[in-house]
Amino acid sequence: MDDAMTERAGQDERAEQAVLDALAAVLGAVPPAGTGWTDGLWDLYEVYEESRSGRGEPPELTAEQSARFASQWRRQELSGAAHRLAGELRERAEREQLAAPATAADLSLRLVRAGLVAHDAINLLYALGVPHGESGLLALAHDREISEGDRIWARERLFALRRDGYRARGEMAPEGEEPLLPEAVRRLPVDIGGAVALSVGPDLAQAALTALLPPAELSPPEPPPEWTAGWDELDEQDEYRPDWLEVRLLIRELMPTPQRVTRERMSEAERECAVIGLDGDGEDFTDLWVTRIAAWLAAGIFDALGRGADWTALTPWAMDLAENYVRRGMAAEEARAFLRLAGDEVPYSQLVLGRLST
Repeated sequence: MDDAMTERAGQDERAEQAVLDALAAVLGAVPPAGTGWTDGLWDLYEVYEESRSGRGEPPELTAEQSARFASQWRRQELSGAAHRLAGELRERAEREQLAAPATAADLSLRLVRAGLVAHDAINLLYALGVPHGESGLLALAHDREISEGDRIWARERLFALRRDGYRARGEMAPEGEEPLLPEAVRRLPVDIGGAVALSVGPDLAQAALTALLPPAELSPPEPPPEWTAGWDELDEQDEYRPDWLEVRLLIRELMPTPQRVTRERMSEAERECAVIGLDGDGEDFTDLWVTRIAAWLAAGIFDALGRGADWTALTPWAMDLAENYVRRGMAAEEARAFLRLAGDEVPYSQLVLGRLST
């Protein structure tokens, strides 16, 4: 390396250290996040913000309110600086030009735990990658002291960081592994996401639906209702998305086809859920998720049968199976939809619907 290159490298390291030092200074100066904020306080704070910006008269405040609002204003000022500094570090990390990734990861963790530009800090950890960024994201995924929204975003970035490994496992042939779905089900044509293809024939559909039908009514029904709110939004009960939605993503990566639904991969999925901070949604992970996979596959078969159906080839066995699926609480909505779709063409389907309604 010549003298000019050495000098440039030294300048770059000094510039990076200046950013790290500035971010540490921001963290040292940031006031703690206040608690006990109400809608009324936030409304009053908006008036305070406008007065600080020269757009209105200052509100009358108590001493406690004045101290609280001044602290929040200071946090907002510092968050702007933290956003800029974290962005500089992320850009360096993305160019693989960060000389002190361990220090950057430590500052990122402190930012999230201080409640300051947490989203930017988590994105910086993702850009840092393995090992420092991954280690930080793992810590946040289990940290119950940070907000649930920040924990979910940390886990999502962690999942993205580990996705290639999941997919590589999913592409491996299941040689020597114990299958958990019946042979007829393993012959189902599926696309890359595991959904049943539209080309499934009536003989295979009948065999697979018969094999997937649970022996007794499920409690609770499966699969769970789909999440209707945005992926990172609150639902009508002000709750974030349940963990099982993310477990499903993991399972689809590890087991993208019915042939790859094996006991060994279910055990791997259960262990990985524990590692990345996901609740597997039950004590018997394997039984629960095999049942859910069966429900989604059955739903896909009913959907496939209803598209361009030859109703003569499906009557009456498909209607009888749909009735059993509704009664046993597996893929019940899709089975009902199939019966309603058949209703105009197959009088027997109307009879089944009538039985179900009573």
